Amino acid sequence: MSEPSPTEDITGEKWQKGREDSGRIDSGFLSGENLQVSSELGCSELDVAPDCGAVAPEPMRVDSGVDLGLSESLSQLTLKQVTLNPLASGKVQAEPTVELTPLDNTSILEQQHQHEAVTAAERNVGLEKRINDEPWQLYYAQDDDGDTQLHIAIVQGFLEAAFSLIRMAPHPCLLNILNDEWQSPLHLAVLTRQPRIVRRLILAGANPSLRNFRGNTALHLACATGDLGCAKALTDPLSPVERNYLLPGKKIPALPQNLEQRNYDGEMCLHIAASGGYVELVRLLLRLGADLEAREALSGKTALHLAVERGCRSVVAFLLQECRPCLDTPTYAGITAYQIALCFDGQLARELVRLGATPQPLPETDSDESDDEDGPTNDYLPSIARLRQQNVVGVRV
Repeated sequence: MSEPSPTEDITGEKWQKGREDSGRIDSGFLSGENLQVSSELGCSELDVAPDCGAVAPEPMRVDSGVDLGLSESLSQLTLKQVTLNPLASGKVQAEPTVELTPLDNTSILEQQHQHEAVTAAERNVGLEKRINDEPWQLYYAQDDDGDTQLHIAIVQGFLEAAFSLIRMAPHPCLLNILNDEWQSPLHLAVLTRQPRIVRRLILAGANPSLRNFRGNTALHLACATGDLGCAKALTDPLSPVERNYLLPGKKIPALPQNLEQRNYDGEMCLHIAASGGYVELVRLLLRLGADLEAREALSGKTALHLAVERGCRSVVAFLLQECRPCLDTPTYAGITAYQIALCFDGQLARELVRLGATPQPLPETDSDESDDEDGPTNDYLPSIARLRQQNVVGVRV
């Protein structure tokens, strides 16, 4: 038996040793018929020196298809979506495939920094926008009672806070918000007797003609409470200093308002002031152009009728001495001021006659007691007396 050739010795023992040292497992790709031992390979295939025995070849490894030594390289790869070129037929849509590209840590850090910078910029823009939006969106939001912060500041008497809220309003419509009681900031400023806030609201563009749930404007309320200061704040023309206070291009408010505006009881401001006995308010309204002969809508009484009926002697004296109203104007029931005075104050009735009133008796009624000489008087007396005993102003706020 011949001795093994050097090539066989190398390819036999070292092959086996290489398998034991490498610890790699054959996947089967090179096994079976495809496996060639070194004895079947020529010198040229082993890539050795010409003497074929001088240099030992590297141990031949069985490839499983994956080199475990590539783990570090694989960790540096990312998935990238690419699309294959469409087929020539054009009938089959190309499917996306995955391409492995090296992962650049530097580019990722840059992208993270850019994303953080963009996020911070967006956050700053959003914060700045919220800060700019807060003054009127937050403070002019209505609570469960319909009140804004301006309503609350006025009711609680916070003068400077109210001024600040008025200044920050971007549009006058925010000054006209009605709460659940149909009260605007202007109504509340009058009810709390704060003429400075009233005037500031007027200069800022608040609407003086807004009605509450009884149809009363702010001026109606000022006349009902006898607040001359608030009435002047609502009606006085703008002074030169106030005109300079207005911003350029801002609309100058029309003052005074329509003095013939009625509430839901049909009363004008003049009727309310006369009923309350507020001489200075009556004087102010007439000076501004209120109609002395205007009738309230329910019974057709003029300011003189109301003043006589409520026993407001100061208002009656002012009207008779300075205004000279029509003394024989009847109500819708045909009653004159003289006939009303005849029920309570004979001296006032005589004064009316002296000034030109026609001395007419009280009208007869359809009562069966018409033969009684005092019957007509007794019919009118109770209703008028009840009004005087109530001692109320002719408006409910």
